[in-house]
Amino acid sequence: MPADTAAHDMLNRTIAVIETDGEEGVRVVDIAKHVGVAVTTLFHLFGNRDSLIMAAQIERYVRGQAGMIEEFDVATAIARTKEDFRAVVIRMVRSETAPINSAIRQSRQGVFGSASRQSELMTAITSSHNSMCLGLQVALERAKENGWIEPAIDTLATAYWILGLMNSRVFIEVGSPQVDRRAWDDLTMKSILRVLFVD
Repeated sequence: MPADTAAHDMLNRTIAVIETDGEEGVRVVDIAKHVGVAVTTLFHLFGNRDSLIMAAQIERYVRGQAGMIEEFDVATAIARTKEDFRAVVIRMVRSETAPINSAIRQSRQGVFGSASRQSELMTAITSSHNSMCLGLQVALERAKENGWIEPAIDTLATAYWILGLMNSRVFIEVGSPQVDRRAWDDLTMKSILRVLFVD
């Protein structure tokens, strides 16, 4: 089995274990056996159990959001008008707030919880988050250069704000059943559109 395939499979298995049993459920022997490799292969690829868990937690955080940013970047690159760009923004917000993506948001929240106890993981998560925000900023800068969004907008601050808003939806999903989720989604959409577009 190629090393990149084995590493990918080990990350996937480790993520599955973390999501069902927590970090304490991750056993190197079980992960290696499930993937069909020797424990030495796992150590060669990840160094140790802690590094494997950290890599899995980073992957848990990045999944979904990095894909969304990449799709957003591609869609904005082919947009030809302000209306095209506006439609891309609306699709992104609807996708990110969709109930079907609840598990992804809850997974990210779990990573934040783990990172709060581990400074090395927090540093790695922060670095990944910063990279995603910079990716979103590129798309927003392109829209700004085309005159499609508010010209005075700080695109980096806006990128951080948008991603923070998307991540915050988990709080009403796990702890506030009395909040009307559709109302929250509508407010989020209106807020983002109001900030980006002056008309």
